[in-house]
Amino acid sequence: MTAAASIAPNPELRLWSGAGAVALGAHVAALGLVLAWAVPKAPPLPEPVMEIELPPAMAPNPAAADAPAPVQPQQVQPVTPDVPAPRMDIPPVAAPLPREVVAVSPSRPQAVAVQAAPAPAPVPAAPAAPAIRAVAAGPTVSPGSDDPRAKQREMDYFAQVSAYLNRRKTYPAEAKKAREQGVVTVRFTLDRQGGVSAVALKRGSGHDVLDQATLDLVRRVAPYPRIPASIQRENVTLSLPIDYSLRTD
Repeated sequence: MTAAASIAPNPELRLWSGAGAVALGAHVAALGLVLAWAVPKAPPLPEPVMEIELPPAMAPNPAAADAPAPVQPQQVQPVTPDVPAPRMDIPPVAAPLPREVVAVSPSRPQAVAVQAAPAPAPVPAAPAAPAIRAVAAGPTVSPGSDDPRAKQREMDYFAQVSAYLNRRKTYPAEAKKAREQGVVTVRFTLDRQGGVSAVALKRGSGHDVLDQATLDLVRRVAPYPRIPASIQRENVTLSLPIDYSLRTD
């Protein structure tokens, strides 16, 4: 055997070397896929919740909300009768006598030399004032700004929801018989179509019957009035007080 034959590369060795490289690359790729799949993705941030809590003093009275506006009496303007103007007798006025006409011979007009006044020197025209564009500065309200009118519309909507609940409230017979009364503050979320979700008790009245009746009331009377376009949100969370009083109910 010659020296050249002893140092020639073995075909089987090259085949096994290539197979080992391919297997190693496949394992590295599989490991990369497993690591990429195992890394958890960050969950999307939830939309901030807009929560409004109305105190008991702001909850409208259902009877006052449904009462019609008082009719204003019409003011009648007094009619002044037409009084004829008094008639005055005016004596006739005598026509004046004609004056005597005296013939006067026309005199010959004398030629009067009139010296023409010198023409005034031309006055240079004043330079034109630069035109000024007047721009009316109207109120600009950006979305989300503290516009008093938008705030008032929001409060009107919350009061409307509170009146909607109080008109449909029923005093539990068991609680009325036991002379139980109190204020229940309930928290719930409304979507733009008036659907309700996440109904929960925020502050109880101290009586389980009144608390449970309030939770059932909020779920039963859906759908609620729709969220107005002035509130640029898809849902709002409200905390409303429901008053149970033996004197008013």
